[in-house]
Amino acid sequence: MRNLSVWLVLAMLLPFIAGFGDAPPENTEPVASQETILFPEGPLFYAPLASPKEPRTHLTWLRLNLPGDSFNIGSVGFGDSFGLVRWPGCGKTDAWQFGISGAIFAQFNLDSDSMDLINADYIIGLPISYRNGPWSARARIFHQSSHLGDEFLLLPQRPELKQTRINLSFETIELLGGWEWEGIRLTAGPSYILHTDTPLKRYSVQGGIDYLSTKPVYKATVRPFASVLCNAWEETDWNPDVNVKAGINIRSPYSEKRAIQFFGEYFHGNLPFGQFYKLRAEYYGAGINVSF
Repeated sequence: MRNLSVWLVLAMLLPFIAGFGDAPPENTEPVASQETILFPEGPLFYAPLASPKEPRTHLTWLRLNLPGDSFNIGSVGFGDSFGLVRWPGCGKTDAWQFGISGAIFAQFNLDSDSMDLINADYIIGLPISYRNGPWSARARIFHQSSHLGDEFLLLPQRPELKQTRINLSFETIELLGGWEWEGIRLTAGPSYILHTDTPLKRYSVQGGIDYLSTKPVYKATVRPFASVLCNAWEETDWNPDVNVKAGINIRSPYSEKRAIQFFGEYFHGNLPFGQFYKLRAEYYGAGINVSF
């Protein structure tokens, strides 16, 4: 717990170490280009900020509430999306982009003596994105595999969390569309599991709304944000999962992608932690997200 506290303090001090220089004028260069660009900066499609499975680097404390019990969890993730090539579309204002994304997500029981690893998810995907003005879309094929921690399997655990290990590994195609207006972003779309090692029902759907303030607070690079995402999966009888996240976004004055976020989070539904997808619960907490 002491090590976790040290990292939280260092992350909180990072913006002050780097400085809050005034942001230069926004880049007015259009997304579209008449030339193909290798390794373009930034995405064409902005994924929902509240999505627990989007590749991000974060450190989050969560209070997990189960039926009849609750305890503290440390949730960590390391991941990002990287654009490989961007090329012009048919018109003067549209563009396409192909990239690669990957992430590792893990949850630790902070109330155990050795902070036992509970679960780890590994995700790697190949997204292709499109943008034309306020409209955008992304198609992504990704692989996910999930693994329970050794200490979790070997040591006595809470009855609510007791799981029999399964080989949870599958490949999914996900289609999302988006529209933006005055700092508001709407996203929605379906997903379909193409292949799975474990019998799973294939269809799911999600929809969300994000708000990133167009007016800064304190400095030009500091802006509040809020995000709500609802997801439903055929495997869990279409019971909705709701994730809410809100906080402040502090971006670099030199690059929109480089940013740090401080946020609070609330979730209610089937847990997005790998093999616990059948367990319906809720959690709340606070964390830090860093975008490189």
